[in-house]
Amino acid sequence: MRRRYTIHRDGDLLVEELDAEGKAIDPEPVPPEERLPVELVVMAPDGEDGRAQLLDLMELALSIEAEGPPPNPNGPDKFKLPVIS
Repeated sequence: MRRRYTIHRDGDLLVEELDAEGKAIDPEPVPPEERLPVELVVMAPDGEDGRAQLLDLMELALSIEAEGPPPNPNGPDKFKLPVIS
C-alpha cells in the first residue's frame, strides 16, 4: 500500500493511492499550487497489520507534533535540581 497525503490551502487533507512508481492512481483534481508544501508518502504492506501500523505511526507523529517530543533523559536538564519555593 502506498499513499500520498497532502494538505489543501483551505486545510483539507488530500489522500491519493500511489502505484509502484509513485504516480497517483486516481489523482485528486487539485493543482500543485493549491497544495501546501507538506507532503507525506507512506508505504506499508497491504493488509490489516500494515494499516494498523500506519495508523499507529500517524497517531504518534500527531501527538509529537501537538505536544512536542518526549523529554530526553540524557539531555542537558539531566542534572538540574527542582526548585522549591
